[in-house]
Amino acid sequence: MIKIMVDSTCDLPRDIIEKYEIKVLPLRVSLEGVEYLDKKTIQVDEVYSFIRRGIVPKTSQVNPKDFYDAFEEYCNKGQDFIYLSFSSKLSGTYGLARNILDEIKEKYPNNKMEVLDSKGGSTATGLIALQAVKLIEKGLKFEVVLNQLNQLVEHVEHIFSISDLRWLVKGGRVGMVSGTIGSMMDIRPILDVEDGRMKVIRNVRGKKKALNTIVDIVEQRFKNFPNQMIGISHADELETAEELIKLIKDRLGIRDIMINKIGSVLGSHLGIGGVGVFFFNKEPDIYI
Repeated sequence: MIKIMVDSTCDLPRDIIEKYEIKVLPLRVSLEGVEYLDKKTIQVDEVYSFIRRGIVPKTSQVNPKDFYDAFEEYCNKGQDFIYLSFSSKLSGTYGLARNILDEIKEKYPNNKMEVLDSKGGSTATGLIALQAVKLIEKGLKFEVVLNQLNQLVEHVEHIFSISDLRWLVKGGRVGMVSGTIGSMMDIRPILDVEDGRMKVIRNVRGKKKALNTIVDIVEQRFKNFPNQMIGISHADELETAEELIKLIKDRLGIRDIMINKIGSVLGSHLGIGGVGVFFFNKEPDIYI
């Protein structure tokens, strides 16, 4: 049986993770000088409680020992595995995992194993991981599963908006003047992920306009593969996520929707109120 591993930037409902026994490797979150293991020794709701108090978390990649131990555990059990990594353009986690994998491959040459750059995170990686475990459940071979995952990575979409530019100012990601003026005018950036990097593709004014703009983009990019599950994630702002779901259902007729809270690491970068839609813009050879 092939095993699927992700890191804690991947957002999936707990029942899916438990049902398919998906291994989750924690990134690290530092708050007021104390380091925690994401989704292990601290949960996302606790991190958001710090964020609401104006405390900026610091995040760092998976502990190298966690990678080594997890990879070796599966090899000792004779299990092949694929690890879906957080974007290599946003974290050093992928490079670290790749280096450790090369070492493990020399020690266990008969096992099939791979580290795959998801070129994103959150529910985008969650949707890819969910397809992975469904493909494995159908009994498909390692090479077939890996090929399908590569297709999904190349065609996954991340369309999301940030509600408060002041948080990006706190994190040093937007200048003080630009962030303050933008917040005063209720400017909401619409972001995309291209080749693993976040990119602002539009700036709109007000929540209503931001949500409608997101749905406009989804409608354009979703049309070639309408029969799929989409994911919606929010940064501790369920009400906004529910508004977005209603718009999508009313305008696009989509009913198969998975909702998640954006995890601690990405939430630390985006701040409270971010919301996004995740889906595939092209149907892969096999979709379950």
